[in-house]
Amino acid sequence: MKPPALIPLVFAALAAALPSAVLAQGFEMSKSGDQQIQVYADNGIEWHSEELRVIARGKAHAVRGNMTVDADVLTAHYRKGPKGDEIWRLDADGNVVIRSPGDTATGHKAIYDLDKSIFVLKGTPAKLVTATDTFQASDSLEYWELKKMAVLRGDAIATQDGSKTLKGDVLTAHFKDKDKSATSKAGARPAQGGQPGEGGGSLELQRADAYGHVVILSGSETVTGDRGDYNAETGIATVSGSVKISREGGNQLEGGWAHVNLNTGVSKLFPVAAGGTDSGQRVQGVFIPQKKDKGGPQDGQPQGRAGFTGNAPTPGSGER
Repeated sequence: MKPPALIPLVFAALAAALPSAVLAQGFEMSKSGDQQIQVYADNGIEWHSEELRVIARGKAHAVRGNMTVDADVLTAHYRKGPKGDEIWRLDADGNVVIRSPGDTATGHKAIYDLDKSIFVLKGTPAKLVTATDTFQASDSLEYWELKKMAVLRGDAIATQDGSKTLKGDVLTAHFKDKDKSATSKAGARPAQGGQPGEGGGSLELQRADAYGHVVILSGSETVTGDRGDYNAETGIATVSGSVKISREGGNQLEGGWAHVNLNTGVSKLFPVAAGGTDSGQRVQGVFIPQKKDKGGPQDGQPQGRAGFTGNAPTPGSGER
């Protein structure tokens, strides 16, 4: 087996202009640096000087500092700048894996816009895994490094601690850097593919917003609606637009908006959207009686469904 091609010098000439996260903590794409970028490829590396691009083929592997990018093919597009050649875009095609010390992103195609510090990953699904959370989407996953924000499109799913799930057609996730020492004390697992001990920490979810066909899953409860937001620091989620709260056994509540505490399991349902005018609409509940056995209904309970309609407390009323 021939050794993989290695060309640190090709990218070293461009390194001063290439953001370090191409290939740093929390996918920091826009920070410049003077570290060399080393690129390995089993099937060779091509430099197309007239087209201003460099192509690495066959298990291509790029390394800079503690960031790596793996793909079947890596293509760096560069331009002539006042201080020399500078890379403005990097494409990764086939079996893409991007690793920082605490986070891993995977998909089948990735495109970096290094001028705007935006990373777009496509896959089936495109996935981002941090120390405590998992995010995936069937269409695309964008990461905006300067805003520390991810945008997921198409059957988007965010899962926290393996027990809280937020779904929607589109999700936006806002992050902060997770303190490395705090993560170590808490005993949190490192992200898949992460490299703890090499500096930096994992991204930590602060807030997530969901749009279209929103679903929140926690324990035995399912909350659906048109729009939702989740505060990861408080564990509070709000859902609005044709809200339904369903629990095991078929019991269901319907209303205008819901306040859900995913930490305590307590949900509150209101007739109108938060801050809206009370139109007199009522919250409706449908409850299915429990049966003792398959032979008939529980003693003293009617067969079928029991309907319940009643006034819910208005927001801010203090009723629980």
